[in-house]
Amino acid sequence: GTEDVFSGAAVLAGALIAWALATPAGSREEAASWSALAVALRRRPLASAAWLFTLPALFAGTLNVLVPLRMDDLGASAVAIAAVFVAGSAVEAVLSPILGRLSDRRGRWLPLRVGLLGAGLTALLLPLPGSAWLLAGIVLATVTALAFFWAPAGAMLSEAAESAGLDQGIAFGVMNLAWAGGQVIGGGASGALADVSSDAVPYALLGTICLVTLARARRRAPVPAG
Repeated sequence: GTEDVFSGAAVLAGALIAWALATPAGSREEAASWSALAVALRRRPLASAAWLFTLPALFAGTLNVLVPLRMDDLGASAVAIAAVFVAGSAVEAVLSPILGRLSDRRGRWLPLRVGLLGAGLTALLLPLPGSAWLLAGIVLATVTALAFFWAPAGAMLSEAAESAGLDQGIAFGVMNLAWAGGQVIGGGASGALADVSSDAVPYALLGTICLVTLARARRRAPVPAG
């Protein structure tokens, strides 16, 4: 049952924590890298790149919580709900390398701006459908927009870390923290907010954040692909 699944996850998490605590401490050079990271995050390039990786994770966390519940309310089966998320993963898997190559040729901000605009607009549509299949279509459109973030934002983060003199392992760590933090905060906060209001509120908030980020990005000069 669900108790066994969550208990197993808790045991696994505890084992990972114990393993991490038993891992020898890093060298002074590694400690210095983390100190340099704290300094670099106060500057715009690295902080902006980390934000552009966090934002789609916030959105994805929100979709993971709200979409299955809404589709269930609209009468969709568990198989249909799972199929929507599998299809979304396939879309991201296909688009990410294509968009990565595009950002190499045309600059990081071109796909990012498309993603920000697309996600901002679809966020306003997500609470509207009264049909499970129409909702599924809008979810896939949203996931397609979010796919425009991952490769360009990851490359931007890597380049910003390199410019700041940080090891690429640190950049990868920041990327993972941004993704995981966005997923956790997006899922938890959106669920709580929707519970006391409606699904439209967290979606509207996310859409506004995307469009505000886009407006700020448009005032910036394009970042070269490197």
